[in-house]
Amino acid sequence: MCGQVYRTEQISKDLYVITETESVNCYLILGTEAAVLFDTGYGYESLEPYVREITDLPLLVVLSHGDPDHGLGSSWFPEVYLHELDCGKLIRNDTRQMRKKALEYRLNKMPQLKGKIEEERYLSQTLQQTRFHFLEEGDNLELGSRRLEVIHTPGHSYGHIMLLDRKNRLLFSGDQVTAHNVWYFFSEDQQAPFIMAQRSMKKLLKEKEDIREIYAGHDKYPISIEYIYDQLECLQYEIKENYEKDCPFHSFMGDGFQHSYKTVNMIYSMDRLNKELETDI
Repeated sequence: MCGQVYRTEQISKDLYVITETESVNCYLILGTEAAVLFDTGYGYESLEPYVREITDLPLLVVLSHGDPDHGLGSSWFPEVYLHELDCGKLIRNDTRQMRKKALEYRLNKMPQLKGKIEEERYLSQTLQQTRFHFLEEGDNLELGSRRLEVIHTPGHSYGHIMLLDRKNRLLFSGDQVTAHNVWYFFSEDQQAPFIMAQRSMKKLLKEKEDIREIYAGHDKYPISIEYIYDQLECLQYEIKENYEKDCPFHSFMGDGFQHSYKTVNMIYSMDRLNKELETDI
């Protein structure tokens, strides 16, 4: 199925990516008895028809975290799984105002979508009828022929999770490990301090023998485990040594700075970085 908002690509016989507006990668992971949809995008349209063009298996909808570009599309589904620590973030983002910002931003970037999205229907969507189920570190999603293990990776958000398919050595990494930009832009009540993100990277590296390919929530896929090593180095010391060279970054979410290091592209606010620098004093 092909539309204006979503593009579907088959990666392997049991793995698909449905990309929303050339931006958010939502992965459809198939087993023999069930399937997982990992992330739902902004939800400019319902993803379910695209999923049902591929499979009629029972579907678990799982979110890597509660940011609007990964979770607002959950409003099209009756049930969704996520970490409890990001449920509040998702609910706070479930507003007409946030959807309006997201829609205006997307139509500005992709004017060819004007008239292709049912705008009022989208703005009126809500998560009020969606039932939440909570996942924790070490939980397993059993799909029959494959198992997906939940890895809690706080950093980009407190409740950020990844899914590890040990049998096939695939890691689905959400926003925490990506070729796209990683945001550390908001205050510590929304995004975890660098030390927690470092611990998450170290935890992932302990599983490196079971990670052959990484499928991220944005940009290219798959990427290599080098992205984890590079982010760890950046968080531990590199950005604190070299941030003064960084360029301003502007978005509809606010203004900050952009830092590049090897494979890392980090967006941060100066207030946030100053707090990190203070902890080193």
